[in-house]
Amino acid sequence: MGKIRFSLFLFCLLLAGGCRRNAPVTPPPAPQTQAGATDAADAKEYVPSFKLQDGYVTVKDDNVSFVYKADDYARIVVTKEEKFVDPEPTPSGNYPAYRCFHLEDKRPLPALENGGRYFFPARSVICILPLSDATEKDFGKSYPEITAGVNQLRQVLSKRPALPASKKDLPDLPLNNAGHAFNSKFQFQDFQAGAGVLLLTQYTQERESTPLNNEELTCVFQGVTNDGKYYVSARMATTHPSLPKGIDFTNHIKRDSAGRYLKAGEQRLNTLADESFQPSLTELKKLFASISIE
Repeated sequence: MGKIRFSLFLFCLLLAGGCRRNAPVTPPPAPQTQAGATDAADAKEYVPSFKLQDGYVTVKDDNVSFVYKADDYARIVVTKEEKFVDPEPTPSGNYPAYRCFHLEDKRPLPALENGGRYFFPARSVICILPLSDATEKDFGKSYPEITAGVNQLRQVLSKRPALPASKKDLPDLPLNNAGHAFNSKFQFQDFQAGAGVLLLTQYTQERESTPLNNEELTCVFQGVTNDGKYYVSARMATTHPSLPKGIDFTNHIKRDSAGRYLKAGEQRLNTLADESFQPSLTELKKLFASISIE
């Protein structure tokens, strides 16, 4: 049964970019025309309450709030992800019901102009995962991937190393059946409700990953609240004017099985000023720092 489900997942991923909303090649939502919260409190997708003031948007949805620069995103919607528990391992892992805030960015995605493609274009999504579930007797047993990720993150936060020993030491939830091609700009990031880590990466399933480019570059934030009740995950698209504008503009970059081209790109990103990215890493840090969960 597990093999059949995994094959089906890959089939969906290759043909349509994934079966879930946050899959790589899902087209962005239509432009937002007005503000306001939905009338249906139990809707699976809705526009949260928000307020625009002095160029910044303050989002408030139930017990979660955060602030972002209005010029960086066209609109925001919230999705409610349904609980998933399966006794057999799956590419997505098990997870309780949780919410995700999808911020539509304004960057072009040249590769998508030719239809569905097998790659991981960055999207801007903030997910709030509860670390308890009253419907399950043993949270750790029901959600082993989340439990392992939380333990990993807490260990890193307790030691606060200059750099993690390896990419495997860093959690990245919810699972998306892909790994990090590199880890750049690694740093610790506190937020109103807790603490976490931030880095730049690109997601991949390939041995020789696509070189750095502005379609796949992602700012990742992984945090846990001080009260241990929530895990905060953010994957935010960002670009830099010095990078190729998409995956089809990286063919001139020589790849090698040892990944030296990725290491060189990782080191170059480390030298770039936070303000030179778009959205700037400075603004993304401010967004993460503003996350509050009551």
